[in-house]
Amino acid sequence: MTKRFLFAMCVVCFCGVQAVAQSAGPPPVLQIVREDIKTGMMEPHSREANATVRIWAKAKSPHHRLALVPVAGNENEVTYFWGFDSMAAFGKAQQDLDRINETYKADFDRARPKGEDYHSAQRDMVARLRLDLSYNAGADIARSRFMRVETIRVRPGHTSEFEEARRIMSAAHEKAKVDEHMAVYQVMGGAQAGTYIVLIPWKSLAEADGASPAPHGQAYQNALGESGAKKVASLSSDSIVFNEVNIYAFNPQLSYVAKTTMDADPGYWALKPPPAAATKKPTAKAEEKKP
Repeated sequence: MTKRFLFAMCVVCFCGVQAVAQSAGPPPVLQIVREDIKTGMMEPHSREANATVRIWAKAKSPHHRLALVPVAGNENEVTYFWGFDSMAAFGKAQQDLDRINETYKADFDRARPKGEDYHSAQRDMVARLRLDLSYNAGADIARSRFMRVETIRVRPGHTSEFEEARRIMSAAHEKAKVDEHMAVYQVMGGAQAGTYIVLIPWKSLAEADGASPAPHGQAYQNALGESGAKKVASLSSDSIVFNEVNIYAFNPQLSYVAKTTMDADPGYWALKPPPAAATKKPTAKAEEKKP
């Protein structure tokens, strides 16, 4: 897990993951890392990831990450969000983490059993914030617990139609004063061209109850109007080739958050010692071989 941060298929974060601060605006640059964990290796991977976070805390690293795990879907997956002010800051963070890896090599070696690799795959993606397509993006991430992540792939040559539909939707949100936070990112690298990610944080899964049958609430539907709804549907049909929605839960024990976030809810964010690894009992045959 010292392989630095590397991919993730979905993405948005208005959490200012760089500080993951309450009500902070979203980071201009977001790196998303998706790790696929080998079957049966999630528990030892979590212990290693928790130890890695503790080493960063010991080193007082200024770079923070938010860890998420699927509520439904692939149980052998962990996704991380890292937020930065710019691509230059993103590059500097990698250099800083490399130095920490070198300085605390002995700590990392103890945290990772020799020869063990719990990952079956790992990829990264970098995206830029599109505030013009977002709505009320600043959110209280410190007190949020879940994230709705929508990944959209736009048909080549139809970006303008897709973005027009998003602006109509944002205007309807504004008009209806929808109590919702929505950040939109456009992927710069690590995924197919034309990939956008929309992320909505929830304090509880009860907030998902309002997503159906009237997405974003009835007030939004009224503000959009019948003609607006038909136009959004037409533009989306013409421009979107792929759309996927996933729901993730935050994992505070694999996250490394800023002090402001920790202080907002220490009972939730404070790191706790991971459970000890289960000790395998010797088999009967192994007992028989003992002198």
